[in-house]
Amino acid sequence: MASLTHRARSGAHHNGLRAGVWAAVSVLAAGASATLGAPGDIHNLNTPDGGESTANAVNASGQVTGWAGGHAFRYFGAPGSGVMQDLGTLGGLGSSGGAINDAGDVAGGSAMHPDSNTHAFRYVGTPGSGGVMQDLGTLGGSHSAAFGINTAGHVVGRSDLADGITPRAFLYVGTPGSGGVMHDLGTFGGSDSIALGINDAGQITGFAYRADSTARAYRYVGTPGSGGVMQDLGTLGGPSSSGQAINASGQVAGDSTITADLVIAHAFRHSGTPGGGGVMEDLGTLVEGGRSAAYAINNAGHVAGAGSSSADVDHAFLYTGAPGSGGTMYDLDAWLDATNPAEGAKWTLNIANGLNDAGLVVGNGEYDDGPGGLTDGTRAFLLDASSLVPEPSSAALIGMGGLALLRRRFGGGRDTHGPEAI
Repeated sequence: MASLTHRARSGAHHNGLRAGVWAAVSVLAAGASATLGAPGDIHNLNTPDGGESTANAVNASGQVTGWAGGHAFRYFGAPGSGVMQDLGTLGGLGSSGGAINDAGDVAGGSAMHPDSNTHAFRYVGTPGSGGVMQDLGTLGGSHSAAFGINTAGHVVGRSDLADGITPRAFLYVGTPGSGGVMHDLGTFGGSDSIALGINDAGQITGFAYRADSTARAYRYVGTPGSGGVMQDLGTLGGPSSSGQAINASGQVAGDSTITADLVIAHAFRHSGTPGGGGVMEDLGTLVEGGRSAAYAINNAGHVAGAGSSSADVDHAFLYTGAPGSGGTMYDLDAWLDATNPAEGAKWTLNIANGLNDAGLVVGNGEYDDGPGGLTDGTRAFLLDASSLVPEPSSAALIGMGGLALLRRRFGGGRDTHGPEAI
């Protein structure tokens, strides 16, 4: 895993696939749900052309987005018989879905034509039946890309300023061509920033640079230009950190360096208010001395991401519980081998990019099912890891629409982010 300050989404891209805007990804259509039969079930979302794919996000009903075959996609329906919808582009050759809300709207980035510029987009509707990829524009430069979207359709991401070289975190509100506005969220005194997640309360996370060229995870609250504040979430002891995802209660997941040399980074979960009792918890690693980074967090505070493994390759993980009080980081590749050996033998799960409240995990891994099977290579996956996610309390069930959730958990079946963007 690259160091924090050299990854594209967190400061460095994990396997070059985490938030790519040029690659194609599958997205699930609004209103449909993915159904896996039992914990440990895994589905290869495959690609339309035999090329690489990755899944970047999953919504409450199991709809997925990412890229496959060079285009953004939305995947919906039962694995094996579901539909991968090609969301197209803004006129260029490639696109990628970075996030999906519960209505099935997708945010991402697409190449433009005839130049190689890229713009953030919001896709609404159904491909082939009135669906539209909306160009969200830029903050004055040539490039932008989107990585988060909430239920209201507000979009966050990163855009170049008019100088063409300075990237800034943005919040897009409204409708393109009808009063829509892209707001610059600023920095901590440095030049660069990026926004990677937004919740329904409008709280945003990402990372921003300080004047000393170190990056810090933040939670942005309020309205840009009208009292909005970028709150520094601190670090785990090193100089830099990055926020990757934020849940409904404002908890942030990401990664932070733990030493001054920027070599080792650990996944974290931040809870509470910065400067007012907020705490950044070190989630540890899969192996002693290894590295880890978190890319997703659900509303119960469970976290998914990737970390160094004993096999000397990165493995996807799922973290449940509290550090120092029974919290556990599960190696999802090893767990799949033990839970579903037949499918585990076909996969090496490299990274988990998305996680929903039902325990569905999406990401990418290396797939090889032997001679005569599907094409081998890096593939998007949809994994049922619900048995690792503790059951919510009865009060939580009511707050989350209890009857529907109970059906997903106990019924006959469960309802079930290529090249860099900037």
